[in-house]
Amino acid sequence: MSAKKIHRNSIIGQQGVNLIERVVLGMGFVWYPTGGVEAGIDGVIEVRNPLTGEATNSIVQVQSKATTNPFQAETETSFEYLCSAKDLDYWLQGNAPVILIVSRPQSGEAYWVSVKDYFRHPSRRAARKVRFDKERNRFDEGCGPALAELAIPRDAGVYFAPPPTEETLYSNLLRVSRYPKRLYIAQTEYREGRGIHAKLRELGADEDNEWMLKRGSVYSFIDLAEEPWDKICDQGTVETFDSEEWAYSDDPDKQREFVQLLNRCLSAKARAMGLRYSKDLDCYYFRATGDLSERKLAYQGIANETTRAVFRGYPKKGKPDEMAYYRHSAFRGRFKRFGDDWYLEITPTYYYTWDGRRPDRFYEDRLKGIKQREKHQAVRGQVVMWAEFLGRDGTLLESLYPLLEFDELLKVTVEAGIDDEAWAAHGEEHRGTGHEDDLELFR
Repeated sequence: MSAKKIHRNSIIGQQGVNLIERVVLGMGFVWYPTGGVEAGIDGVIEVRNPLTGEATNSIVQVQSKATTNPFQAETETSFEYLCSAKDLDYWLQGNAPVILIVSRPQSGEAYWVSVKDYFRHPSRRAARKVRFDKERNRFDEGCGPALAELAIPRDAGVYFAPPPTEETLYSNLLRVSRYPKRLYIAQTEYREGRGIHAKLRELGADEDNEWMLKRGSVYSFIDLAEEPWDKICDQGTVETFDSEEWAYSDDPDKQREFVQLLNRCLSAKARAMGLRYSKDLDCYYFRATGDLSERKLAYQGIANETTRAVFRGYPKKGKPDEMAYYRHSAFRGRFKRFGDDWYLEITPTYYYTWDGRRPDRFYEDRLKGIKQREKHQAVRGQVVMWAEFLGRDGTLLESLYPLLEFDELLKVTVEAGIDDEAWAAHGEEHRGTGHEDDLELFR
């Protein structure tokens, strides 16, 4: 007498159902396995409000397909599943929404689509094939809002308040943590800045940038009573002031003068950090490497250490050894005051050259093209990169540029976050239907 046997496929099928139940319960919803006789539905999900515990009597029917093998036409990002004609005809009948969940229980992977939404197109129905995207179609606890949208009729009047979450919002404002405490003013016989530059070169002095010439007077964060300025300024007219008298003045002229001096310091700091400045395009950019090879910058992102190519060449089509142009990461900076703090507003951009130094003649077209392609997340990453780079202070013993230092981006933590999935519309736009949702938040 032969013993009763349970086929291995039955075990795998039950493991798939168990995986679905675990995910559904993690959403705060209720799972009802069909059990016994069933024609193509393995269970039912009832939507429940996880905050109040209220059940809605709104359901989604589930068909589970589990395997231990590679999926059909599987790649790192996608795979396909061919539905049988009988299954598909059955799922598309009736008025209850049906989802197909294909899983690999051993690895904890599960992916889903709304059957009636996906096969709304006649061509897809004829092909009977579902193409799963492993990112967009993943079945996990984050699918709750999309399932609720699928299950609850629009006129039902049911509303789930978003769960309480905290969210950190990052700005593009980098706080100024240090600027010179003293500001110096002295009269001079020079009436043009180039005359002062010529005199500095004659004296063999560094042509420091932390000064400006205005109405026959030199304004500077550098002591004008010391060399080489004692050879340029009338020493009997040297005056010193607290910089805050300009930094927090309501006089527009004083504010402009203070910002001009901050910009002079930013220019000197950028030069010390290996950046160049384009006067025509008003931006700072990473200079080319000596051999025009790619330069990568390692920096601390919002969550992890990361790297970015801040200078690289792009070869001509069909000529891999001949460069068409070089792209430099760049930024435009504007100093702004909010309350008692000064900030550098960072606007990321790019600078294009044809030889590492001279501007590429197709600069505008190249910049327009990349701006159209880049999404919000890429821009945020560049802001974070520039903030981290400009915030570097040198070594423990010596500051890289002590006259101007930054600490961190202005950020705000709010007590109510936004669930990205809740933005998706009912039907083909929400997660799980095979269509991409482009909405992103600046986090």
